[in-house]
Amino acid sequence: MTTSPTRPARTTRFVVGRVDEIPPGERRIVEANGREIGVFNIGGTFYAMLNRCPHLGAPLCEGGVVNQIESPVPGDVRLDEGQTFVTCPYHNWEFDVEDGRSYWNPRLRARPFSVALEGADEVKAALDRGELGRIPGPYTAETVDVAVESDYIVLSLRPARQERQPGGSS
Repeated sequence: MTTSPTRPARTTRFVVGRVDEIPPGERRIVEANGREIGVFNIGGTFYAMLNRCPHLGAPLCEGGVVNQIESPVPGDVRLDEGQTFVTCPYHNWEFDVEDGRSYWNPRLRARPFSVALEGADEVKAALDRGELGRIPGPYTAETVDVAVESDYIVLSLRPARQERQPGGSS
């Protein structure tokens, strides 16, 4: 029996930046392990997805961010801020920012990633242990005393496994 050489573990967690560097309604597109990933701040909650539309490969995270619109009866149009979509810049296909599911074809998904908020001390310790990769600035974790820094955004490259039931919440 032959033994295959053990590959070194690739970093699966990356510091994206401080929470205040991505204000609500904004996004940052970063590169981690050779993949472009969009990190979105939607009302203070952070989401991330692969910057590639599964339909035709467009840079998905460069598209618009919109909310669900509902109309229970003609003339009564309401904005549902509880459901947010990223729209493909090529064909305007909409993908749920939480789970990547396509609004047009629920079997088609953009690839979501988990995002965690971690304190400065935790991030510094993980960086010192080599457990976190670094994404080039503009964050300033290297030059500011982390004991007084705000929290950091940490991206996990393990795909999110969140399933939502049609018509229900997660």
